[in-house]
Amino acid sequence: MKCCARLVFALVLASLVACQSRAPEASPPSVAVDAPSVSSAMPFDFAWDDRSPFRGGLIPSEQSALEGLAGASVYHMDLQIADDLVHLTGRQDVRYTNQETVPLDGVYFRLYPNLFGGSVTIHAVQVNDRDVGPAYELADSAVRVPLSPALGPGEQAVIKIAFSVTVPTEGGGNYGVFAFLDGVLALAHFYPMIPVYDDEGWNLEIPPEQGDVVYADSSFYLVRVTAPADLTLVASGVEVERQGMGDRQQVTFAGGPMRDFYLAGSKRYTAVSEQVGETRVNGYVLEGFAREGKTVLRFAVNALKVFNDRFGVYPFTEFDVVGTPTQAYGVEYPGVVAIALRLYDPTQRENYPLPYLESTVAHEVGHQWFYSVVGNDQLDEPWVDEAVVQYATLLYWLDLYGAAGASGFRESLYGRWDQVARAEIPIGLPVRDYKGREYGAIVYGRGPLFLEELSKKLGRGTFDAFLRDYYEVHKWGIATADSLKGLAEIHCDCDLTPMFADWVYGQ
Repeated sequence: MKCCARLVFALVLASLVACQSRAPEASPPSVAVDAPSVSSAMPFDFAWDDRSPFRGGLIPSEQSALEGLAGASVYHMDLQIADDLVHLTGRQDVRYTNQETVPLDGVYFRLYPNLFGGSVTIHAVQVNDRDVGPAYELADSAVRVPLSPALGPGEQAVIKIAFSVTVPTEGGGNYGVFAFLDGVLALAHFYPMIPVYDDEGWNLEIPPEQGDVVYADSSFYLVRVTAPADLTLVASGVEVERQGMGDRQQVTFAGGPMRDFYLAGSKRYTAVSEQVGETRVNGYVLEGFAREGKTVLRFAVNALKVFNDRFGVYPFTEFDVVGTPTQAYGVEYPGVVAIALRLYDPTQRENYPLPYLESTVAHEVGHQWFYSVVGNDQLDEPWVDEAVVQYATLLYWLDLYGAAGASGFRESLYGRWDQVARAEIPIGLPVRDYKGREYGAIVYGRGPLFLEELSKKLGRGTFDAFLRDYYEVHKWGIATADSLKGLAEIHCDCDLTPMFADWVYGQ
């Protein structure tokens, strides 16, 4: 690998996530589905403050998070997947805590399926067992649930929502991460999800054509899924209960702290697994690609080991890598990464050499530290996770393959930047401000090169200590460009304002 890494990376721009445009929107024909209700009892016997279901999903050294996030939202969800795998009905109860300093007269939920080729319909809403009328906004991609009286700082409300979802079968938007294609059901952001409230207020916008869409706080998820018995399910969190029901199954997953809940399934998945320390790593691949599935599992295991040593131990007891028909090369979710099926296909190896696949897997694994545990605004400051993870991928190549491997990946970063003639466009712009190829070229190309320059300025040892500290300080919270800069300045005892002006913010 060392001898050919430079050549291969010069030929292909390694890594990942999303440079394609969204596919045309399409949905399957509508079918009659019984409207869900909020009046029935949920299937969980756990009190809102009972964090015991989530303990088994965290390694022992991370279980203190269960007591340290008292104000985190808690989602209890009951989901039914129809036999056609494209129609879902659900009920979710969310215990929401106002962690702000001002009263809130409403809570927003994002409805991403309405943007991405499918649909989600709200059938009923209650706040503290009282019926309320929600208001749709932003092309039906957000719904406002009114609170009367307003919810004061520190106060809590239980919001019950009955909903139904139709899944697209011909691509869908946002790189096809929410779709039923090639026998694979991929359910990204399919449920009503609370966005971040910060100094800007509620973070609401119709996302641009490229980039990730979720900006969410760490929450806890208890989700019961009823689905066809022959559907292999892959989800954020860990399985805590399973019950057979003839040709149906009920599986309950518990996950947290997590910023999102992801679910995928296929009747054609086979699985391979390997233990890494206290974490079970599972790879799910379609039948016929068993050899490639083992290769992807090896890449994921290697990445987990590198980043455990570099940043801090992965906090969960399970990590899943699943092949899906996403139009991106790979996409990250808490506890799960999705890798494009075409990258597994050996007949596509000329287009996607193994170093390309390896970089994709390593990059997505890196997001488990930076995006999943350390959150950030992926729409307004995408470099805070994407550029950091691209730099982490460079470290992966350095640690496994030495200077030659790192040099090859570094050349791919310059190759990305070359797509805009190495224009000194700031890496710190919102996604919507990048035009054409600028987003991939600057955030994924120039961004990690900035971090390499920052490591030179601080010194390798100091910068490595800074990255570990950055992970620990922001664990389960939200990082910003300013907080990253401030912590780096503490570690170097220097003023990084000129450097950030040149690279991040622009003059």
